[in-house]
Amino acid sequence: MSRAGADTLSLNALVTLRIGDDEVDYPSRIEDIAEDSVFVAAPTGGSASLVASGVRTVELSWVSPRGRYQQPCEVVEFISGQPRLWRLRPTGPAALIQRRRFVRVRAAVPVLLVLPGTVTSGTTIDISEGGFRMRIPRQTVRELVPATIQTTIGGVQLEIHGHVIRTGVTEVGQTEVVVAFDADMRTADAIRRFVFHVQLRARAVAGR
Repeated sequence: MSRAGADTLSLNALVTLRIGDDEVDYPSRIEDIAEDSVFVAAPTGGSASLVASGVRTVELSWVSPRGRYQQPCEVVEFISGQPRLWRLRPTGPAALIQRRRFVRVRAAVPVLLVLPGTVTSGTTIDISEGGFRMRIPRQTVRELVPATIQTTIGGVQLEIHGHVIRTGVTEVGQTEVVVAFDADMRTADAIRRFVFHVQLRARAVAGR
């Protein structure tokens, strides 16, 4: 396992896998980490997709306090048992994905933030295809916990699954939460169109 991967991955960490050129994210988790391999739970539907694609290359992705990492790997072994495992061998270094590559706009959109054991109403501060920054009532939120955002963007109802990567306290005593995610095509398209319209409105106002 590369040094960056070993430093940021841990047992039972939630990860996603992309197979070949497929844009589907298969959720999985880390079952074991060795010097040159990582063992993940075989994702539901992933084995069929792997066979159909005829490839053994996968992209392993996970969230750390610094952001989202991606690491190219290949499947080198299928291990039967409960759970069934894939043994992955890295084929390149882990890279920290800079989410600023996504266009980010300020927007106040109502959301429901679903965290382990709680559901809280909040409002976005800014949004992009890679994550939302939100304000919620003051509470303690742990980093790296799984999070689901339920919202309507541009008339499209969305349920977005990600992880909390940063929290803080706002000037007015609310809790600020940043949730990073890998948007599926439907979600990314809705957010992209919304961002575009926000930019158009801002340019129209500036041009008056």
